[in-house]
Amino acid sequence: SEMKTYWKISLITFLAILTACDLFQVRDPEDPTETKSSYRVPVEPKDVILNLINAFNDKNSNDYKKNFSTGLPLVDRDFYFAPSGNVLTSFPTDWQVDAEFQYFNNVVTRTPQDVPITLTITDEVYDIQADSALYSAKYSISLPVLNSDPKVYKGSLKFTMTTDRNTAWIIYFWEDVAEQGSKSWSELKIEFYL
Repeated sequence: SEMKTYWKISLITFLAILTACDLFQVRDPEDPTETKSSYRVPVEPKDVILNLINAFNDKNSNDYKKNFSTGLPLVDRDFYFAPSGNVLTSFPTDWQVDAEFQYFNNVVTRTPQDVPITLTITDEVYDIQADSALYSAKYSISLPVLNSDPKVYKGSLKFTMTTDRNTAWIIYFWEDVAEQGSKSWSELKIEFYL
């Protein structure tokens, strides 16, 4: 009978563990309209870059927008974008964070749903001070197109970052430089802004 008690206790313990672990819990299927998010609080400038890359990959417009200065009260610097020289004359002059959100959101809604948009960053250079950072890199964006090769945008960028009131890093100045023979990020913005 000692053995019976042992097995009873073992069974109870086993069931308790199972219940605690939810091993047999049926997971709800993911809602396709629910956007994936890999956003993490940017405690370092490199987190901002990672968040940008992930926003493209996850196709998450809200996460994309979080990388840029929204001005006061969070930060005393307004966001400014300097487009590549080849589109300077055709670029909207009052380009703000809302415009960033709008073009990106259009990119997300107008590209094939189950294919990620890839932002590749190379040749990174960081120059970090206490509360500001200069960042430069080369970029390549691969945009999926239905039944066709992806559209590619290439160039170089310069970001000036600072910390906001919550000590999170954000971009407030962005300069885009076109690469010879390629479409630039500025051109991507114009194409999808409206």
